[in-house]
Amino acid sequence: MKDKNNKEKKDVETRIAKNDRCCGCGLCAAMCPLDCITMKFNIFKQYVPVVDRSVCINCGQCLRVCPDYFETNPKPQEIFGENYTSLKMNEFVEFTLGCYLGYVTNEQDRLSSSSGGVLTALLRELFELNYIDAVILAGKSEYTKTGKFFEAKIITDIEGILNNRGSKYYPIEYSGVIKTLKSDSRRYAIVALPCVTLALRKAQALNKALQRNIRYILTPVCGHNVSALYTEYLLRINDIDPSSVIQLKYRDKTNATSADDYNLLVEYKRGDKKVVKRLSFRHSDVGATWISFMFAMNKCLYCTDFVGEFSDASFADAWLYPYINDYRGTSMVILRNAELNQLIQRMVKDGKLKLLSISPETFIKAHTNRFRQKKDLIKSRIKWQKVFNKDFPDYGVDWRSVRLWYGLPENLKLWLHIHLSRWLYRHGLLTKIGTKRFLKFCDTPIELLAMLFKCIRKIRKKSTML
Repeated sequence: MKDKNNKEKKDVETRIAKNDRCCGCGLCAAMCPLDCITMKFNIFKQYVPVVDRSVCINCGQCLRVCPDYFETNPKPQEIFGENYTSLKMNEFVEFTLGCYLGYVTNEQDRLSSSSGGVLTALLRELFELNYIDAVILAGKSEYTKTGKFFEAKIITDIEGILNNRGSKYYPIEYSGVIKTLKSDSRRYAIVALPCVTLALRKAQALNKALQRNIRYILTPVCGHNVSALYTEYLLRINDIDPSSVIQLKYRDKTNATSADDYNLLVEYKRGDKKVVKRLSFRHSDVGATWISFMFAMNKCLYCTDFVGEFSDASFADAWLYPYINDYRGTSMVILRNAELNQLIQRMVKDGKLKLLSISPETFIKAHTNRFRQKKDLIKSRIKWQKVFNKDFPDYGVDWRSVRLWYGLPENLKLWLHIHLSRWLYRHGLLTKIGTKRFLKFCDTPIELLAMLFKCIRKIRKKSTML
């Protein structure tokens, strides 16, 4: 193994993490045959693999399960088996067996969930009907002991599901729980983001225990993920010490007026008192920081999967009128698993869910901007990377079909927001600047440049007409 030649190394630290393309899922560490990979927070509080060179034999197993390593992506017919022939194809959401819109009929469950509560209701039903023995999901962690607010947990009862429901805008790595699952005989459902879903499918192809034990993979849609700095930054600019936090809830619906008007709820200690603070997504830095991709992972710029195309079911918010006006939340669901599709329909008949069958186009309409980021603007992002690095992966994207300048202002903003926000925060400057001034500083020159290009194009167009 030559240190000067990365191509001769077959480990994810060298080939993926050092090129800032790691999503931090931890499947490489879980599948390493010699257990020589450890997942650790880097300086930007993103999980990255650290390889013990004294043990690594350069076998390449870690690369084979890495979601960034496009060469080992599975074929859909291998994933969905005999169910594959029943699936319908769509260029944006890929495969569908059924698409639905609705919510859980229990009002309290709906209010306690991130959107319409269908994902939680389905997990509960799987437990009650003895389809599964355990669930792996993002659960609460004790910050003062672990240095993190959430981590992957194995949940073995309905109470645990209810206590840990809701979106977690926080990095989660799965190496520990997957190692347990490999030596286990229980039947699992796993709730995981699209990038993790792909890694799990790759791991299943290499390990029979994972094939047998992972019964269902359920995926919340994901436009991008963030490092732990996102949460830490929001706490610090609101004068909250992370070590004083008792509870975090990213989507609290108290006093909400619409589905996108939720709060970041923080319960924390100040002296001997417990304080509860709600930070509005729309009326505080919470929303602006999230929407602008501040503290997002660089890998998210080169991910084409918004819905979790290899999952058994995908879950999203219904960002459509009139549903967006209902503060209680409404879910959108894509089913690819025949067994789950039948189960969902049975829950509707039993009065547990209220669902309306919809087309994939309705789902796409609700998330137009995210699909544009994932399926369209990514082409020019990859094309720019190819200018400086011909070996940069294309992830199956037809990047040659777009002009180099296509979507440049939008892409440049995203890149700056990601990299400059984490750099400034690391040096103690971002909390002093604040989100609004940071975005103005980044976006103003780019917008002026975009206006200049627009004027030049108009002048050229007029000159050609003359």
